[in-house]
Amino acid sequence: MPEQDPKNIRPERRSSWIDKHGSNQQGDVIYVLRTTQQHHVMLGMIADRKANIVLGAFLIFITVTQKMADSSTGLELPLWILTAFFTLSALFALLVVAPRFRNKQKNPASRNLLFFGTFASMEQEEYIEQLNNQLQDNLQARHLIMNDIYQIGRVLDKKYRNLRYSYACLALGIVGSVLAFAIQNFPYQV
Repeated sequence: MPEQDPKNIRPERRSSWIDKHGSNQQGDVIYVLRTTQQHHVMLGMIADRKANIVLGAFLIFITVTQKMADSSTGLELPLWILTAFFTLSALFALLVVAPRFRNKQKNPASRNLLFFGTFASMEQEEYIEQLNNQLQDNLQARHLIMNDIYQIGRVLDKKYRNLRYSYACLALGIVGSVLAFAIQNFPYQV
């Protein structure tokens, strides 16, 4: 077999390498956990982006409605209803993007050393020592990642619940203001 020039050798894709050489179970478990962790972080970023859209729309809405509220257009009641619900919506959106980074768990076994809110209050040497104690083998590394995934999931649950409330308030405000406008402008006659 002729010798190949090292410059012409292309790196193999991970999946084809696994097919040829057999699966490394330890590496695959870490790979799955890391991928899950990355997906959770991405979902957090998506929730933050959606909340920021609600907040931006709220600021534009307030700016526009100030001009409309000053003039007597007959839209005062629908605007007040929409403003009240939009304000509630913006408050829930603020809860989504408001940083929560302190780990309130005092039990050292349940602290997440992969999260900066946990180790930000620790001294560097203490952090390195504790992380070294918890990373003796692959099982402990997997446990750390699983703990991180769980805690990110708990934060995501709160973010998406508040985002749902934000959207619900916005929807109720739109429906309420349309109903108020309809009642005000198209009175039901018997």
